[in-house]
Amino acid sequence: MDHANELGALTLLSDANSWFMGSNIPGKKRAILLYANTAPAYRAKCEEVAAKGYEGFQLQ
Repeated sequence: MDHANELGALTLLSDANSWFMGSNIPGKKRAILLYANTAPAYRAKCEEVAAKGYEGFQLQ
């Protein structure tokens, strides 16, 4: 989420009062609900996270 929010903060979406930021749900913390980068960058990030044993995730 941190990585996605960092990327989202670089777009105009972060300023919008829309469902892209979860603004349509009263009381919900604002966070970007999409990955604001290219598909190759997304796949590279997924591969990086997997190679590090899913660092940052709590797997049960």
